Amino acid sequence: MLNKTLRPKFEGLINQVASWFEKKGFTPNQLTLAGLALSLLAGWIFASGHLFFGGLVLIGGSLGDLLDGALARKTGKITRFGAFLDSTVDRYCDFFLFGGLILFFAELGKAGYMLLTLGALLGSFVTSYAKARAEGLNLECNVGFFERAVRVIILALGVLIVPLLPLALWALFLGTHVTALQRILHVKKLLEKNP
Repeated sequence: MLNKTLRPKFEGLINQVASWFEKKGFTPNQLTLAGLALSLLAGWIFASGHLFFGGLVLIGGSLGDLLDGALARKTGKITRFGAFLDSTVDRYCDFFLFGGLILFFAELGKAGYMLLTLGALLGSFVTSYAKARAEGLNLECNVGFFERAVRVIILALGVLIVPLLPLALWALFLGTHVTALQRILHVKKLLEKNP
C-alpha cells in the first residue's frame, strides 16, 4: 500500500541512486546483503544503548532494501532467487533490529518493554509469513497497512526520537497483528470463493 503511494513520487531519485550503484558494479543481491549487514550493526548499536546512532544505521540498511529491487529492474537482473533472498533477508533484519531493542530493554530491567518488543517482532514475522504463504497458494495478499516499509519507518521514528519509542512499539505491536488478521481473513474469503 505504502509502496504504491510513495514509490512513484520518488521513482526518479531511486533510479538515479540505483544508476550510481550500477556504475560502481554492484549487483542487487549485494545490496540486499549490505542491508542485512547494516541491520545487524544497527541491532548491535541498539543493544549497546545508542538508539539514535542505531536509527541512522537502520535507515542506511533500509535504503539497501529499497534499492536492490530498483537496481534489479534497471539492470534486467530480476530473478526468482533474488526475490527469495530479499524476502528471507528481511526476516533476519527484523530479528536483528527488534532483538537489539530487546537486549537494550533487558539491560535496563524493563521486562514490559521486552515483551512488547517481542510481540511486535512476532507480529512482523506473522504478517510477512501470511503474505508469503498466500502467495504460495497463488493468491494475492497485499491487504493491511503495516507492510515492511511502514514498520521500518515507525521503528526508525521511535529510535531517532526516543520519547516516541513506547508509542512506536505499541503501534507496531497492534498494527502488525491487525494486519496479520486482515490477511488471514482475506485469504479465507478468497478460498471460500475458489476452494
